[in-house]
Amino acid sequence: MAERIVSPGVFTRENDLSFLAQGVGEIGAAFIGPFKQGTAFVPTVVRTQSEFEDKFGTPDGTYYTEYAVQNYLREAGSATIVRVAGVDGYSQVAPIGIAVSGSAGIKLISTLHSTHNGDEEVGFSGFSISDGSTATGSFVVSGSGIGEISSSLDSTDNNDVTDVFGSNPRGSKDAYAYSYFKNAYDGIEDKNEVQSVVLPTQNFSYDASTAVTPYVKSQLISGERYDLFKFYTLGHGNGENKRFKISISGVKAAGEDGGTDYSVFSVTVRSYNDTDKRKVVLESFNNVNLDPGSANYIARVIGDRWSTIDSNGKITENGDWINNSKYIRVKVGEQGSYPVSAAPFGHGAYSNPIKATDETIVPAVVLQTGSIANTTGNPQFYAGFDFESIGIKDDNVNYMNPLPESVGVGSNVVFGFDGNVSGVGLTLEMTGSATEDMIKRQFSLGFQGGFDGMSPNREIALGSSISTGNSQGFDLTDSTKFGSKAYAKAVNAVSNADEYDINMVVTPGIVRRLHPAVTTDVLDMVEARQDCFYISDLTGVNDTISQVTTQANAIDSNYIGSYYPWVKTVDSNTNKLISVPPSVLLPAVYAANDAIAAEWFAPAGLNRGGIIGAVSVLNRLTHSERDTLYENKVNPIASFPGQGIVAFGQKTLQDKASALDRINVRRLLINVKKFVASTSRFLVFEQNTAQTRGRFINTVQPYLEGIQQRQGLYAFKVVMDESNNGPDVVDRNILAGQIFLQPAKTAEFIVIDFNILPTGASFSA
Repeated sequence: MAERIVSPGVFTRENDLSFLAQGVGEIGAAFIGPFKQGTAFVPTVVRTQSEFEDKFGTPDGTYYTEYAVQNYLREAGSATIVRVAGVDGYSQVAPIGIAVSGSAGIKLISTLHSTHNGDEEVGFSGFSISDGSTATGSFVVSGSGIGEISSSLDSTDNNDVTDVFGSNPRGSKDAYAYSYFKNAYDGIEDKNEVQSVVLPTQNFSYDASTAVTPYVKSQLISGERYDLFKFYTLGHGNGENKRFKISISGVKAAGEDGGTDYSVFSVTVRSYNDTDKRKVVLESFNNVNLDPGSANYIARVIGDRWSTIDSNGKITENGDWINNSKYIRVKVGEQGSYPVSAAPFGHGAYSNPIKATDETIVPAVVLQTGSIANTTGNPQFYAGFDFESIGIKDDNVNYMNPLPESVGVGSNVVFGFDGNVSGVGLTLEMTGSATEDMIKRQFSLGFQGGFDGMSPNREIALGSSISTGNSQGFDLTDSTKFGSKAYAKAVNAVSNADEYDINMVVTPGIVRRLHPAVTTDVLDMVEARQDCFYISDLTGVNDTISQVTTQANAIDSNYIGSYYPWVKTVDSNTNKLISVPPSVLLPAVYAANDAIAAEWFAPAGLNRGGIIGAVSVLNRLTHSERDTLYENKVNPIASFPGQGIVAFGQKTLQDKASALDRINVRRLLINVKKFVASTSRFLVFEQNTAQTRGRFINTVQPYLEGIQQRQGLYAFKVVMDESNNGPDVVDRNILAGQIFLQPAKTAEFIVIDFNILPTGASFSA
């Protein structure tokens, strides 16, 4: 079938003429998989371990991908991270709400969610709370979905909710404390009765999301308070709720100190766990304003760009200003125009973390208040969201839990300097006018709503526990499951070769035998790109040689390679040995090979195949077993006494015997094709003349000569002249060229004849 050429571009073709008779540049790996934090589904380049940890979290042994990147960056200059997060969300069926009644009405004190039980969550039904006591707050939870459990709301008797149930979604109890508002309980003077409340099904049915603050609000202007701006985290996930906080300070009224017609203020990104007396400042943006025409416009200074990713992995960039912050972006209010005198004077309401029945009062976020008098203003004091008070802080941490889809926005937590704390009976002591001495008026606010898109009950599955239904928290049973869809989205995101320059792809924690849908997606992607190589794990930790060869023989492609067996490495966090798949450590082998030699050298053997970080192999192979693996296209990982653990093969998974059944030749072709495509791109739309053809030859030929001199080629020939650019070709607006390559072969089989001579024979004979 003739090649279809429609739009202008560079088209390359391979003609494999190396069939045997019977008998690229700096490696740039893409790591696709889960990470603790960071932007989900958007390919992100990191160049150092510190940059990686800043964006995706400090490795703690949670995911194979952490080990893979950490090991790789010791040898390579950069890596592309594609974080896989949850899609579709989950439903928490019938959580139990524990409430206390008093004169002020019913107050929700805690919510109990079901823990993990096998592969399914326990659903509560027919539950009840009995033996509720006024004196101690004791109660018993029982029902068809949960065993009888005694507890209390008295933290002094070591039998309260957190002691009995804990907060671990994968604990031994049938339920865990999703939230526990101790401060709400302690604030009730007349505790009449502990009781259950009806909570709706908690639907977390949305994809991974970033965290967001409430709107920063203006002072009251003609009876109206305006939404000025709010902040989003750049990373997705549950952990984003409790990583940062925002402080607003240095507020100056419009025109103050010779300023502009707009208010001026400072924005500080701080660690969530610091204190006002000991601030941990991550970033500061000083003297910003709300003037769109100013160089100090808040959106211009901080940035307002964000990405949307559809189910096919297509990324759309939104916003007007590049993100200069490493942690946040800003969104200016949609309320329309507002007076230029508007200044940051507080923040809006937070969303209720648990929405119960109408008669149930959901605990409000606790605000920090105090005296802000002209003469007594405390420069260390930040009003607003309370991050520090003993007892209160724990409540606010619970308030930041991932939010169900059905939550509402409370009206009892609006904060403002010039009025009051709406609905909770707390006021700030103020002196002077609303705009006087504003520099002393500073406040902090937190993030809410970050979500991984996954149930916390999903187990992290490393080592022998890896399965189809639960690999590192993802259900990969088949292509319809949320884990397979999430990986497909991530793979599609990095499929554009024009946008993302990668030479290698790895998916640590994904194995072909258990997760065929994912590996097929990745293989299809690299074959479509034709400029990267897939290091794929075919089998799990304890799988046999027969199982791995069966998987290998089901694949025919020279864009993929695999290794056996799994290896053990040291977890730097615990100093314990852990089992990891080959794809965790092999990318570093490739990077080291390229650093000391080149892509066309084999990343194998004692000279360049040493597996950095490997302590032992899970299956010490015999010579016969290595033969079996190599005959079936699987590269053995061998352990040689005194010489270390090495990759002792470099086969692709191509069936037919040709030069392209070797990894070094495939990577040579990737390197050459990348160079030629990049060079030729400058010739598109140039005149199809001898001069243009000469430019191509004069560029490509020295490059190939360099590879030949560095032992990558035996010989080559470049043809781009009238012989392949006849009138019919030129008339179709095609510039045709041919490059003939004889790739250098590796000496994988060394045969030495030992000849035993009779006594008296001459060695010269």
